Amino acid sequence: MLRLAKAKRDARKLFLCTSLSGWSESTGYHVDALSNGGSKVSFQRLAKAAGTDWQLAPHQCRRTYARNIVESRMGRASLVFLKWQFKHSSMSMTQLYASNPMQDASLFDEVLDEMTDFKVDLIESWLGDQPLSGGAGREITKARAITLKSRAALLAETAAQVHIRATGHGWCLAQEKGCGGAGLYEATLCVGCKNGVIDESFTDIWKGIYEQQTELLAIDDAGPAVKQRAERDVQWARQVMVDLGVLSTQGTSGLNGASNE
Repeated sequence: MLRLAKAKRDARKLFLCTSLSGWSESTGYHVDALSNGGSKVSFQRLAKAAGTDWQLAPHQCRRTYARNIVESRMGRASLVFLKWQFKHSSMSMTQLYASNPMQDASLFDEVLDEMTDFKVDLIESWLGDQPLSGGAGREITKARAITLKSRAALLAETAAQVHIRATGHGWCLAQEKGCGGAGLYEATLCVGCKNGVIDESFTDIWKGIYEQQTELLAIDDAGPAVKQRAERDVQWARQVMVDLGVLSTQGTSGLNGASNE
């Protein structure tokens, strides 16, 4: 019972060790989970064996872990995951963990300025007269009627607060919650998503999606599952082109009420 209770406590621990059982002399050594105190002692032994007086501690590995995550294939998009995993109160703290002291800070400042200017111009184009699709795009269209005291101040403030990521077929405004990246691979998820904006720059992309799914409908031996999926995607692609003014509203009934998270 004691072993079972300890195993449950150690279920989420990462590092293992061998330990001499304290319940019975006959059981001998067994595999155990390394405790917090044991981890500190092991790290100090490791530093001593390496010939350094560095007071190495497990907590310092959070920085190494953060760097490995940021430099992984997902790149900077992983900062949101790190913020959640490290239980940070703000993204600024997460960025400190993921920073690299060897990098040129001035270069990153220039990149940030360019990115901010791009976001300001992009949001300004959304507040203009161009048609928009996607859940967030339709909400932005409604907000155009609101009278603004200072449009420039609004753009600057919004650009600093909103994360905008390109998906290849639209823009994603999700902060910490969203589709989990599924919209990158399934474009039609973005059409009804409350975080999605599809502007005129993606018109040709959605024309291609519409034509591709229409061709799938013409295949006789594709099977019912493929046909059902293609019918759904044709409807969503048609909705985007209607929103962008490429197609008329004929044949789009029943689409406005559908939505994806």
